[in-house]
Order: sequence, then structure tokens, then C-alpha cells
Amino acid sequence: MNKELRWLRAYAAVATLALVVIAVAAFRQTVAPAGEINARRINIVGPDGKLQLVISSRQDMPEGFIDGKTFTSQGRHDNAGLIFYNAEGDEDGGLTFGSKIGPNGEKSADGGLLFDQYKQDQKVGLMYDQTDGKRSAGVRVWERPELDLAQEVESIQAMRAMPAGPAKDAKMKAFAAAQARGDYGAVRMFAGEALDQSAQITLSDHAGHARLRLSVTPAGEASIEFLDAQGKVISRLPARH
Repeated sequence: MNKELRWLRAYAAVATLALVVIAVAAFRQTVAPAGEINARRINIVGPDGKLQLVISSRQDMPEGFIDGKTFTSQGRHDNAGLIFYNAEGDEDGGLTFGSKIGPNGEKSADGGLLFDQYKQDQKVGLMYDQTDGKRSAGVRVWERPELDLAQEVESIQAMRAMPAGPAKDAKMKAFAAAQARGDYGAVRMFAGEALDQSAQITLSDHAGHARLRLSVTPAGEASIEFLDAQGKVISRLPARH
């Protein structure tokens, strides 16, 4: 018995020493050089414990948060950055950057500084986007409904969860029509460099259809175009000959 106890004590001592060595090695791998901090995510909170700012890696970006509810945000984990929150704890803007190479070698990059409408999605944005050699950069202004975004998302989720049938088809059709009308938001103004590399200011209607476009091509050709709801140019200055 004494021999077994001595063996168990020796085994415990060796195991403990091994764990200490592993822990020290792991600690050394994560410790930042003097004057630096390594962290995957930093939460800045107020005296009430509510988030005011999150600084995060791509993988640890928080999902959308409004009215105490969390909503999955498409593409949220593509970029690292900062997410800001208002006094009620709702997300109300952010600053993000990211880039990647797709499965077929296509390159993409984007970044943005976004300001959200109260209890809604982004209202103003300074944005850059690059997809496989095509680039766009500028300021965008969206029109947003007064409807609370949390209620909007819950309504859409409930509709999608309905059993297949005429009732769901009718709701989906009505939702698509509302989207096409711009009832859920649309870009009303863009000012910057467009995909065709022209310097451009575009003003759009409630549905997001461009109706007035001022542009200067890379070759220096300047124009003012008036468009209909289908995107057809109905008048142009100077007129094309």
C-alpha cells in the first residue's frame, strides 16, 4: 500500500509539473510585447453594464442588437472593427474593414463608417467596396422606414417560418412588392467613384431607382442625365449626337 501511495504521489507531482509547463508555454505564446495588448474582443461598458463600444476581430464580432434582442447579421463576421451602441444598448453604427480571396481567386475588399437611424439600419455611410477588380467608393444616404428594425426582422422571420401554402405565398408576394417599392429602405443618394470609374452623384427615388445622375468619365466627359423608373435615360445634357 505504501509503495502504491508513493507511486501515486510521484505521478501527481509529475502531472502537475507538466500542466504548469504547458500553461507557461501557452501564456508565453499569447503575451504581447511590452506596450501592446493581444485580445480577440474588447467590450467597453457603462456603469449600468450596457455595451457602449465593442472592438472585435472578425470571428468575434457581435450580431445585431436592438430592443434587447439579438439578430443574425449577414456578412457581420467578414470584417474586424468597432461597433457602437446608444444609451439604450441598441447598436447605432460602426467602423469595419476586411478583405479576402474567393475560392476561384477573386479578390474583394470593403470598409465602411456607418451611422444608423434610431432603431433602424444604416442611414449614412462612407464606404469602399472592391470585387474582382471593380471598385466603388463614396458616400451613401439611405431612406429608412419609421418601423422598429427589431419588429421588422421578427415579422420577416415569422413569415418565413410559416408552413408552405397560399397564406405564406400571399405574404411573401406582398413583402417582395413592399421591398420593390422601397418600403424597407433604399439608397437615395450616392456621391463618389462608381464601378465604371466615373466621378458621380446619383439621386434616386423612394424605391432606389436612379432618377438624376451627374457624372464625369475618366476621359473628362461631363454629363447630366435624367432617368425613368426603369433606368432608361429620358434626357441628357449635353445631348448625344
